[in-house]
Amino acid sequence: MVKMHPNIAWDYPTTESERFVFKPKPKIKVSELAAQIRIVTEGPAQGLWTNEFAPYLVEPMDTFNLPWVRKIYICFAPQMGKTQFALNCLLYCVVVDPGDTFYLMPDEKTMKRIMNRKIIPMVKKTPESQALMGLSSYSANNLKISFVTGMDLMAAWATSPAAMASESARYMFYDEPGKYPSFAGKEADPFSLGDVRTNAYPYTSKQVYFSTPVLDGDPFDTLLKNEPDEVRRYHARCPYCEKLQIMKFRRFHWGKETDHRRIARKNLAKYHCKHCDKPWDNAARDYAVKLGRGRWIAENPVERPLAVAFGPLESWYSPMIPLFKPVVAYLKGKQQPGKMQAFINQHKALPWKHVLNVKSEADLLRHKNDIPPGVVPDWAVALTAGIDMQQRGFWFVVRAWDGELNSHLVQYGYLQSFEDVETLVFQTQYGNHGIWRAALDTGGTGTENDDVSRTEEAYRFLVAMKIKYGSQVLHGIKGASRAQFQLVSPPREIDKMPSWKGKRIKGLLELRTLDTFNLKKLLHDRLALSDEVVDKNGNPIEIIGQKFYLHSKTGMDYATQFMNEELQEERTGKQVWVEKGPQHLLDCEVYCAACADMSWQPGLQLIAAHLQKSTIAEAAPEQPAKTRGIRSAGING
Repeated sequence: MVKMHPNIAWDYPTTESERFVFKPKPKIKVSELAAQIRIVTEGPAQGLWTNEFAPYLVEPMDTFNLPWVRKIYICFAPQMGKTQFALNCLLYCVVVDPGDTFYLMPDEKTMKRIMNRKIIPMVKKTPESQALMGLSSYSANNLKISFVTGMDLMAAWATSPAAMASESARYMFYDEPGKYPSFAGKEADPFSLGDVRTNAYPYTSKQVYFSTPVLDGDPFDTLLKNEPDEVRRYHARCPYCEKLQIMKFRRFHWGKETDHRRIARKNLAKYHCKHCDKPWDNAARDYAVKLGRGRWIAENPVERPLAVAFGPLESWYSPMIPLFKPVVAYLKGKQQPGKMQAFINQHKALPWKHVLNVKSEADLLRHKNDIPPGVVPDWAVALTAGIDMQQRGFWFVVRAWDGELNSHLVQYGYLQSFEDVETLVFQTQYGNHGIWRAALDTGGTGTENDDVSRTEEAYRFLVAMKIKYGSQVLHGIKGASRAQFQLVSPPREIDKMPSWKGKRIKGLLELRTLDTFNLKKLLHDRLALSDEVVDKNGNPIEIIGQKFYLHSKTGMDYATQFMNEELQEERTGKQVWVEKGPQHLLDCEVYCAACADMSWQPGLQLIAAHLQKSTIAEAAPEQPAKTRGIRSAGING
């Protein structure tokens, strides 16, 4: 029995905060506490928190209660409840098991925003946490909340090591760590700095990392690859066969529709069960993932893991996201490489890694098929031509396309004069096909005529061709100096010739600007698609369209020019195309791809769909509709 000092008056705790500290902690899980007291202050589900809103958050929340777990990693798509998970854990720290806490954001601006819009309103609106706030709870700039229990909730940001200096913390919350810098000035990286803050709590500390993935190799991606002892994936339970499965995007089906607007408008996307192949609509998906049916399963379970990762969790698990949304994002990404990153990050919850799959000329030439030059495949619906102007002539490429943007190199070569360009574009026939749309580069090269620039020669030629043939086939283009919102900008009218001293040509010439940086990326993305794509288990993966083929006689001259530009990354992280030699045929391929892109209206896919409908009614038995060219059907661009 412990003896008390006789000269000291011993008494039981008398203040409210003392009684709170010394009373036994309730045995309650984070998910149970949130469902009983958490008040949601913004968003579509304001009011008392319900775990049915995001059933996949329950196990990550309750993992926070496990005494042996020190670190939790959450890798979810956006708007999947990552911040709500963190706020529920934070509320548990305040009400049940207090300890000094840091909440870390990428920068000061976002930190202040989340404090003022999410954290402080949650603490004030939830009665149990509001009762623990002192009379002077806030610091002058709302970056610290003090509680009567002695707990301090401190806000910090990754670019300021001083915000965490000289402080210990039992709990660390890292919000969007994928956007943190790799270092913070002269100090170590933010994660190392945060880890040191918990040294005083070796057996009771908790660190929570929650983010949407951004780039392959960024700080959060590096943590996910190297730190967790155990990775858990969420499995949905089929409403029909009752079998669990990870929902993969390749199990989505939306028929033969390629217009993302119709898919969204008519809600055409369905998920098909991996085991019974029954289609799930949104209601079936909601039932498959609901509380008590879906479950987290560890890929390689370990006993008493110190660090647990949950995810990646894709967007289509959320009851708040209709199934057509990831399909729409995927189809948009097929049109523009920048939007494919949005699909990978925001729907598949994976880090984006752009890889140029074709590394050499030999790799490129493996895309040759058995079709000889000058012959159009029977599946083609249109031909485009890209023409790159030089000082004394023109490089050109003719490419055939179908409605899914599969393409085949029909011909490439060199033209001597503008007359040869006219013959190619307006008079050359490849079987049933003429050129549907052609793009002529108008800038950048010198000329032997000191009085007229090469650009002005191109302008005069385009005006003459418009007067002679109309404006539907041949178009002037130029490359953009930076990335654009669209791969092909709307046409811009050219008012006058540079050397005509005010003589106007209004209405006779239009120019389109191309996002050549991303169009080159798009070409390499298409080269990554092959006829036989399988997953790690050997199962075929359905890839719709955009395969890239070369005719049987494609030579090393073509391959060398195509590979003479290389995508490199500067020290700042910016990606740039670096020229290694002449790349005129690559430029021609860029122009061909631009002609077929949906951002150049009317787009090839829409016209192909219209052609298919009209030719089904009109085509004679001896001429299948799919072999007729767009120009021969009377539809022009």
